[in-house]
Amino acid sequence: MTVARKSGLVAIAGRPNAGKSTLLNRVLGSAVSIVTPKAQTTRERVLGILTEAQGQIIFVDTPGIHTAKKGGFNEYMVSEAAEALDGPNLIWYLVDPDSAPEHEKAVLSLLESKADRNTPIWVLLNKCDLQRQVSILSKTIEDRLKELGFTSCRFFSISGRKGNGVSELVEQSWQLMPVGPLLFSDEDQISDRPVRFFVAEKIREQLFLKLGDELPYSCAVEITQYKEKADPIRIEALIHVERDSQKGMVIGAGGKKIKEIGMAARKTIEEFIGTPVFLGLQVKVLPHWTRDSETLKKLGYHLPTDKRKRS
Repeated sequence: MTVARKSGLVAIAGRPNAGKSTLLNRVLGSAVSIVTPKAQTTRERVLGILTEAQGQIIFVDTPGIHTAKKGGFNEYMVSEAAEALDGPNLIWYLVDPDSAPEHEKAVLSLLESKADRNTPIWVLLNKCDLQRQVSILSKTIEDRLKELGFTSCRFFSISGRKGNGVSELVEQSWQLMPVGPLLFSDEDQISDRPVRFFVAEKIREQLFLKLGDELPYSCAVEITQYKEKADPIRIEALIHVERDSQKGMVIGAGGKKIKEIGMAARKTIEEFIGTPVFLGLQVKVLPHWTRDSETLKKLGYHLPTDKRKRS
């Protein structure tokens, strides 16, 4: 007897640096989302595709939810998270135990305005391996979700980094997925994004790891050339910054910093695609790109008003 396969959508939401990308990578067994110690590393929604015997779950990794001013890059990131809350079968709300009730207000506010009250919300108390006390935080979140009318709410203690409780979480999530055809027919596919996207992300990851606290947030990566038939694969990328002083910091004295970034990025790219690559990096000043809607659009970041025009 053939068992009908399931297919559903799980949105992963939470504050910046709650561990959403780490959890997704753990679930998929592959680094589809970049991870750094800095908040707001994730800028765009990334779909992670888990295909097993029982069917397919599409996980949506979202930028960290925070309060953002209108008309700039932060608004774009929050809008990416908001769109992910429109219509999933399940929401994983990831909470860092170091958080405080007042810090969760932005997440709860977005859930209030965007999420269907009938959508189950599972609150994942992350970093359980660190044995922190989260009872007060849990109670506050539970009470607020009930006040907002979310009737299906459960709590799980997990560790995205160590893997504690993750297998059980996925297993129970399958129970909420509806019967239906696979959304992606290629059962080996792990994301909806092209390789070029991940190449740019691997470079951006190294910008976060190798540069100071603020500078990476002013950097955008554009892949200008990807020659797959070359041996090795030839990749050329532009790192956009907002000011001349930032360009100097990315390049470093005698080109030392850009060389360090390039070597580390090349290694992670090769690990991801499984073949040697040549990686060329250049740095270009693109004034005020994080605050100019037209420039953001050219880089592929469409503000909410742009998204409505395209729909």
